[in-house]
Amino acid sequence: MTASTLTRLTERDRGPTRNGGDRHEPAERTFRERFGLLLRRLTGVDEELLSLIPEERPRYTLQGLVVLATSSMAGIAVFVALQRFTPTPWPFLILASLFWAGLILVFDCWMLSTMHGVKKGGRLRGFTGRILLALLVSLVVAEPLLLYVFRPSIEQQVKVDREQESAWFRSALERCNPVSGEQSTDPDCTEEFLLTVGGSTLTADQTALTATTDERGRVQERVDTLQEQLEEKQELARMECNGSSGDGLTGRSGEGVNCQRLRSEADEFAENSRLDDHQADLLELNAEVETLTSAAGSSTADFATGRAELIEEKVADRAAQEGEHGVIEEMEALGTLSKGSIYVMLGVVLLRMLLAAVDLFPVLTKLFGGHSKYDELYTEQIDLHRERHDQAIRVRRKELQVETERDIGRLEVRQQADRNESEQRIRADKVRQRADFEGEIALQAQKYRQRN
Repeated sequence: MTASTLTRLTERDRGPTRNGGDRHEPAERTFRERFGLLLRRLTGVDEELLSLIPEERPRYTLQGLVVLATSSMAGIAVFVALQRFTPTPWPFLILASLFWAGLILVFDCWMLSTMHGVKKGGRLRGFTGRILLALLVSLVVAEPLLLYVFRPSIEQQVKVDREQESAWFRSALERCNPVSGEQSTDPDCTEEFLLTVGGSTLTADQTALTATTDERGRVQERVDTLQEQLEEKQELARMECNGSSGDGLTGRSGEGVNCQRLRSEADEFAENSRLDDHQADLLELNAEVETLTSAAGSSTADFATGRAELIEEKVADRAAQEGEHGVIEEMEALGTLSKGSIYVMLGVVLLRMLLAAVDLFPVLTKLFGGHSKYDELYTEQIDLHRERHDQAIRVRRKELQVETERDIGRLEVRQQADRNESEQRIRADKVRQRADFEGEIALQAQKYRQRN
C-alpha cells in the first residue's frame, strides 16, 4: 500500500457518495457484524483503514473481546472485595463494580489506541511505560480475587492470629497485675495493661499483716532475749544452791546467802523486765497475725476473682473492637501462610502471576502479536497526514511571506508618496515664504518712496 493509494482513499472518503451521504455505509448489518464492530472499536482501530485489509478484522475483534473480558474480571474483583470487606448494599455493589469495570475498560482502550503503528527503536522499549502501568493496575485488580481463592485458609489463619494476639494480651494483663496485688515495675506495663479492682481490701490487709508480723517479730525477739537472760540467772542460782563449782560460785550446797541472793536477782529481773507482759503481747500478736492472715487470704481470693473478671472483660472488649477482619489483616494472614509453607508460597506466586497476566492480556496481545498489516497502513497514514500537514505549513508560510512582502511593498509606496507630498509641501511653503518676503520688501520700498 503506497502513499498515493492512501491519498486516493482519503480523497474518496472525503467526497460525497452517489446517495449524497458523506460515506458509504451498509444499509443494515447483522448482529454479529455490529457486535464485531463494537469489539474492534474497543481496540481503537480505524474501520475505514481496516476495510482495506479485511483479513485483519478477526485479529482485532478477538483483541477487543480480550479487553472486554479483562474489564469484566476487574468488575468481578471489585464486587468480591466490596462484598467481602464492606457492608455496602447490593445495588451500590453492582454500581461500583460497573464503574470500576468501565474505568478499566477505558484505560485498556486508551492503552491499545496508543500502541498502533510500527514503533521505531524497538517495540519493548516503546511499550515499557505502558506495561508497567498496566502491571500496576493488574496487581490491584488481582489481589481481591487472590484473597477470595484462599479464603478458607486465610480465615483460619486470621482466627489463629487473633487467638495468639488475645493470649498475648491476656498474659500481659496477668503479668502486669499479679495476684499479690503489688504494683508491677515492668516498663512494658503501660496504662493500657493496668487494672483497678474496685472494692478490694487486699492492699490494706496485706499492709496490716506485714506491719503486725514485723511487730510480732520485734516482740518475739525481745521475749527471746529476756527469756534467755532470765534462764541464765535462774541457772546460776540453781548451780549455787546445788553447790556446783565455777566462776562466781561458792561451791557450797544449800540455801545460803549467795543462793538466796541469786534467786532474788532472778525474780527481780523477771519482774522488772516485764517478761510476762511481753509474752502476753506476743500471744495477742500471734492471734492478730492469724486473723489478718485469714483476712488477707480472703482478700487475695476476692482480688483474684475480680482480677480474672476484669481481664476477661478487657480481652472481650479488645476482641469486640477488632470486629470483622479487613483486607489488610487478610493480606497479612496470606503472607503468614506463604512464609509457613513453600507450597502455599508457590501457589500464591503462580496464581498472582496468572491473574496479573490475564489483566495484562490486552497489552500482551499487542506486544507479542508483532506488527500487523494494519500497523503498517496506520503508520503510513500517520506519515501521510504529517507530510500533508508539513506541506500545508510550508504553503502557509510561503503565502504569509508573499503577503508580508506585498504589505511591505504597499507600505514602501505609501511611504514614498508621503515623502514626495511632504517635499512638495515644503517647496510650496518655501515659494510662498519667498513671495511673501519679496512682497513685504516691495511694500516697504513703496512706502519709503512715498515718504521721500
